[in-house]
Amino acid sequence: MTTEAGHPLKLTIAAGSLARFLPLLGQGFRIAGGAGGSVEQFICRECGISADYLNDRVQTVFLNGKAIDDLRSAEVTDGATLALSAAMPGLAGAVLRRGGAYAAMRRQISHDGRGAAAASGTVRVRVKLFNLVARDLGPAFFKRGVLVPGADLKEFLHRLGTGLSSICRSAQWQGRAVDCSDLAGVVREDAWVVLQVVESESGYCA
Repeated sequence: MTTEAGHPLKLTIAAGSLARFLPLLGQGFRIAGGAGGSVEQFICRECGISADYLNDRVQTVFLNGKAIDDLRSAEVTDGATLALSAAMPGLAGAVLRRGGAYAAMRRQISHDGRGAAAASGTVRVRVKLFNLVARDLGPAFFKRGVLVPGADLKEFLHRLGTGLSSICRSAQWQGRAVDCSDLAGVVREDAWVVLQVVESESGYCA
C-alpha cells in the first residue's frame, strides 16, 4: 500500500475503542498506486487486501458509485472512488452482490467496465470501507496509517467531542505530544493527515 505524504497524527487509545473510529473509513481515505491496473489489482496490490479475503468476504464493490461484477475488467483511474462492503441484508443486498442472481436488476447502477485508456504514472483513489469489511481490515489500515483530508478529520473529531478524551491515552501531532482535547484545534482543514490509531492494553489521558 502506498500512502502519500501528509501531516502525521498518531493516537493511542484504550483497548476495545477502535470501533469508534471505523466510521472514518466509511468517509474515505486516499491510496496512491500505479496507473493502468484493474480494480482487483488495485485492491490486492495497493490496498494490501488478500485475494482470498476479496473473494470470500467482499460481496459488493462500487467504483464511482456504480456496482461492479467483474473486478478484473473494470479499471481504476485517477480520482476514482472505490467502496468495499460485505454482504448486505435483504433484497438490496442480494441485488448489489457482485455475480449474484439478481445482478440484472441493477443494470442502471452497474459499472460497464469501459473507460478511457490509462496513462502511465500514479492514480490517487479514495477508498471507503463499510460494515464487516471495516471491522475486519480497519485495525491493519489504522496501524499503517490512512491518508485523510484534514477537513474530514476535523469534523470527525468534533463529532467525537469529549468522547475522545475518555478513550485517548496519548496523541502525537507531527512527532510532538499534544493533549487529546486539543486535536480538533490542531488539525488543519486544508491539509492532508496520515492518521495512525492503535489500541493500548490500558490507560487513559485525562
